Amino acid sequence: MQILSYKLNAHIPFDKDSIEMFLSSCEEVINNMASDEKTIFKLKSAIHELLINSLEHGYNKSAGNVSFSIEKLEHTIHLEISDEGIGFDASSLNLEKDNSSFNTIKGRGWGLFILKKLCDDIQITSAPLKGTKVTVSINY
Repeated sequence: MQILSYKLNAHIPFDKDSIEMFLSSCEEVINNMASDEKTIFKLKSAIHELLINSLEHGYNKSAGNVSFSIEKLEHTIHLEISDEGIGFDASSLNLEKDNSSFNTIKGRGWGLFILKKLCDDIQITSAPLKGTKVTVSINY
């Protein structure tokens, strides 16, 4: 059996066991959706970065509602994480900025740097006090 689309909504406490349980569920779906190791690595790395970002920044390291969805198309897999956290002004991000080396990142921005290296496309929508949705695409 191959999974073509999947959605998981969860209330996740900010503790190691809860985070690991959520990630394990997502990873199981990824393992049943993708077949090559490179794509699996990219998807699992992306979900880790996005979940931690959501809980740390969206919910200030406390519990919160998070939605995970993934869809496999003919040559692309779309992975999405959304939360109902504090949000931010998405126009303050410059996704086109060239962070081609570790030396260009100062303090924050590591998650975005990693996602830009792993993914073929990143879409971020957010609004203060309404939450954030990040969709990444990986071609395979």
